[in-house]
Amino acid sequence: MLTPIERFFSSGLRLTHLRLLVALADLKQVTKVAAAFHVTQPAVSKQIGEIEQALGTAITERVGKAVLLTDVGAVLARRGQEILRQVGLAQRDVASLVTGTAGHVNLGSVTAVPPTFISQSMVSFLTRAPAASVRFIEAPLDKLLEMLRTGEADLVLARARAKDDPDLMSESLYSEPFVFVAGPSHALSKERWVTLKDLKDFTWLVPQQGSPSYIALAQLMEEEGLDIKDAAVESSSIALNIELMARAPFVAILPLSYATEYVARGRISLMNTPSLTRLGEVVLYRRADLDSPAPLLLAECMREEAAEAASDNAPPDGISKR
Repeated sequence: MLTPIERFFSSGLRLTHLRLLVALADLKQVTKVAAAFHVTQPAVSKQIGEIEQALGTAITERVGKAVLLTDVGAVLARRGQEILRQVGLAQRDVASLVTGTAGHVNLGSVTAVPPTFISQSMVSFLTRAPAASVRFIEAPLDKLLEMLRTGEADLVLARARAKDDPDLMSESLYSEPFVFVAGPSHALSKERWVTLKDLKDFTWLVPQQGSPSYIALAQLMEEEGLDIKDAAVESSSIALNIELMARAPFVAILPLSYATEYVARGRISLMNTPSLTRLGEVVLYRRADLDSPAPLLLAECMREEAAEAASDNAPPDGISKR
C-alpha cells in the first residue's frame, strides 16, 4: 500500500506542477505566475491545492502581498528546477537524434578571452560535427556561471577561477599574459623601457571594477604604491578601448593576442613594461554532470586549440613577467 506522498510522486506529480513551483519561488505572487503561464489565478491556485491535498501539507504561505513557499514547497521547487533542466537536455538530445543533427552547444565567454581562440575552436568543432550548431553568449563571469548552473549554458570560458562549487568543474586551458598598451602616438610608446611608476601620471582606461582583470591590475599597481581608483573610463569592451586609445593618451591592459593583432594594424603600441601574468589563465567551466556529446566534443576541440595557443603566447622580447 502506497502512502499518499509515494502515490503523489509515482503517479500524481506532473511537469506543470514543477514549472508552477519554480515560477512561484521566483515571482512570489500568484498573479505574476498566472500572467507568466497565460492562465487565470484560480487555475494556479487549483494546482497548488492539488499538490497540497496529495501531500497532506501546505506548500505555500501568504506573507503580506507575497506568496512564499514553505520548507516542503521550497524542496519541491529546488528539485523541480533540476528535473526541468534534465528534461530540457533530454528534449534537446532526442530532437538532435530524430532530426539527424549532431547536437547544440550554448557557449558563454567573458570579453577577455581571445576571439581567435574561440573561433578556431568553433571551426574545429563544426568541421567534426557539420550538422551541429553553437549559440555564443558574451557576459560577465558571475552571470555566465549562473547560466551554467541553470542549464542555459553548456560551457563557459573565463579569465579567472571562481569559488569552489560542487556542481561545476573547471580546467585551465592555457596561459596568456596581459600586457600594457597605449595609442600609437603615446609619449611612452617609443621608450626602450617603461616602469609601472612611469604610468602614474597618465590617464587610465581600466576594466570594470569587480572584474577579475580589474582586481589583478589594482593589486599589481597597489604593490607599486600606485592607484587606479580614479581612472577616467571603466570599460570591458575591447573595440571601444582600442578606439579610445587611438584618439586619446590612455594607458590600458590587453591580452597579449589582442595587443599583438592591433599593434600589427597600427592601432595601438605595446609598451616595454612587465606583463601581467597573474591574470593569464584561460579557464573552461562546465557542469560536473555534463554528458551531452556535442558540448563534450567542443570542449575537446578547445583543449586541442589551447595546446597550440600555449606555444604562441610568450611575451615579446624585452617584456618581462609579473
